[in-house]
Amino acid sequence: MFKMTPAGPDGDDIKEQVREAYNAIAPHFSRTRERIWPPTEVFLKDVSPCKIADLGCGTGRAISRCVELGCDVIGIDSSSEQLNHSRERLENLGAPKGTYILIQADLEEIPLEDTSVHNCIMIASIHHLPTRDQRINSLREALRVTRPGGSFQVSAWTWDQERFRKEHLSRVNSSREPGPLDGPLPGDFLVPWKEGVQRMRFYHLYGPGELEEEVARSGWKLVRSYFDGRNHWAEAVRV
Repeated sequence: MFKMTPAGPDGDDIKEQVREAYNAIAPHFSRTRERIWPPTEVFLKDVSPCKIADLGCGTGRAISRCVELGCDVIGIDSSSEQLNHSRERLENLGAPKGTYILIQADLEEIPLEDTSVHNCIMIASIHHLPTRDQRINSLREALRVTRPGGSFQVSAWTWDQERFRKEHLSRVNSSREPGPLDGPLPGDFLVPWKEGVQRMRFYHLYGPGELEEEVARSGWKLVRSYFDGRNHWAEAVRV
């Protein structure tokens, strides 16, 4: 049973359950994640070629594109099975050895030296961290490993999409009691994965201005932000 309330202040139990879920769904997840989203395509073309870190790389769709664009890329994810599928994808692509490194690690403890990459992306991964402090810590880690002048793109799911909006707003205005898929705070939800195997995944679904605030608080200089109807996006630089 997935327990929504963290056992301790760092929420490690939820993080472990998210890791287990992504290990279990990795084969099905990989088959449904073939192409990167348009904002990331634009961002990668703007910064390539470079040395880049993909933080929460999943099954490697962005990593593969980075290699195609001439980048050296470091992919980091907490799920070993997601990384295995990243490796398989890169091998099938014919990516040269030495152009990529895959590392299993927590986004709050990125095992890279300070200022070791030119740029970073964190696409649809920050929303799996169960507390605000954790999410800001992950953004600070991204800042730490990025060189001054480097660019950063981050995206997160929002509650302001049709499948979540009604449930979220009814929770916020107290017109319903918290249900079994609600977390301890508004915006915290369990979202089921139903393809192949069923697993519940923790999401913190962002509201307007929330991602921008966390990016700014972590030390990045926000350049722009936008909403595509399903995701909040922010782009920033290290000054």
